[in-house]
Amino acid sequence: MAGDVGEQPRYTLTDDGAFLRLRWAAGVTIGGADVRSTTAAVTAASTAGRRPLLVNIGLVDAITLDARQLLIEDTCSLRTGVVGVDEVGKVLTAFNYRSATPSRYFTDEADAIAWLTGRSDAGETTSREPEEPLPFRAWMEDGIFTVEWDPGASVTTAVAEALVAAAAVQNPSTCPPMLALNNNMVSLASEALEVFAWQLDVAALAIVGAEGDRLVATYYKQLHNPPYPTRFFGSASEARTWLSLGRKR
Repeated sequence: MAGDVGEQPRYTLTDDGAFLRLRWAAGVTIGGADVRSTTAAVTAASTAGRRPLLVNIGLVDAITLDARQLLIEDTCSLRTGVVGVDEVGKVLTAFNYRSATPSRYFTDEADAIAWLTGRSDAGETTSREPEEPLPFRAWMEDGIFTVEWDPGASVTTAVAEALVAAAAVQNPSTCPPMLALNNNMVSLASEALEVFAWQLDVAALAIVGAEGDRLVATYYKQLHNPPYPTRFFGSASEARTWLSLGRKR
């Protein structure tokens, strides 16, 4: 598959089995239209679910501001390994440290493939990947995106972004309601709450927990005013009933 402008392909996308490979042509300035095109191509090639993506940027000339923002927000792949020829490529893609998708930069393609396929932990992180294991489990159950936090969890910005990515992976085609089992959550960074308010694509949020979790829910609603209905409940059964019915604020 190729993205063309006139006679010259701007990129090619191939299926390497365990991952997809996106290769950019030399001298290209990547713009917003390019990113939309590649995102659609990667999604179309991933009918069974999101897959790892190897991106060879080679001698790309530049990446526009709107393209950078789209790449930061993009979640069409499970993880992205960017391969460049030198430190120039690393500088060119440095903006990606805020990416919602785990991303790393490599100058050796073999190292990138090993990381993409889970055979090594090489490369330089260019996204905000949490250093510690994620303090939550997430799954779809009866049409509800359910998240169970570890008891006493503290939520950083990186963890919040990982949850947003998990929500996109679990249910990429619709905007489901979400059930959060907080289990006496200790703290949430202010930036993490902003991520939940403006990046979490859910129809409604029901929070279940102890009294301290009620305070967290109240603070979140009052200060961050999320665009989806949000309520606190003392039991998961009450929360699920609300999510399945009217979901009024």
